[in-house]
Amino acid sequence: MGVNQIRGIVIQEQPQGENNKYLVVLAKGVGKVRLCAKGAKKTKSPLLAGTQLFCYADFTLFEGRGFASVTQADLIESFYELRTDMDMLSQAVYLAELADRICPDHMEHDAVLRYFLLGLQKMAKGDISAQLVGRILEIKWLQVTGFLASVECMECQKGERLFFAEQEALFLCERHRTTGAKPLSAGVVQAMQYVLYETEKKIFSFSISDAVLQELDHVLRRYIQVHLGLDLKSRRFTADI
Repeated sequence: MGVNQIRGIVIQEQPQGENNKYLVVLAKGVGKVRLCAKGAKKTKSPLLAGTQLFCYADFTLFEGRGFASVTQADLIESFYELRTDMDMLSQAVYLAELADRICPDHMEHDAVLRYFLLGLQKMAKGDISAQLVGRILEIKWLQVTGFLASVECMECQKGERLFFAEQEALFLCERHRTTGAKPLSAGVVQAMQYVLYETEKKIFSFSISDAVLQELDHVLRRYIQVHLGLDLKSRRFTADI
């Protein structure tokens, strides 16, 4: 038993009884931490501000036998703006759930955390559409978790004209394309390559047409369904462009 401190973002919150909360925090250098925030639902609780979904904060914990409780939450960023716009809110809720699902327990996930914070900052400022932020984070998280290394033919590793085989969720060249594989637009290929290979400070500094964004949305949703085995309900609310 003892006192510990972590810095992270709340990616899940659930009520526990009348006044308490159960939290999942994605923390720097630690990964996912499951916490109990006693009394956090009370309007006068000092934990109220820092224990809400999307809150980025310094948490002081008391670690007992088999559990950890939040004793202090010093708020760094609340991302309040996300709650004022339905598009931003739905994307952020989905991304928080996706982060929870792709990050195994007891492992450091600093890259996922870093990109999540950057994405929420860009979204909250209105610098870039919420839908595009969501797709950019999907691409980067697929990359850092080892599910997407490049956008090229998955048979011969060449970057010729590419097709997307939807059933298998594979990128294939004309030579290796399977029946029913559909051509990928140049815009989708260029957008994915840009996000994969550009520095993290620049990955949000581009725009694409609605048609390309809709195609990218479809490709990434299917890719995640097949390769990660995830078809999150929260993802379905982010599909309208």
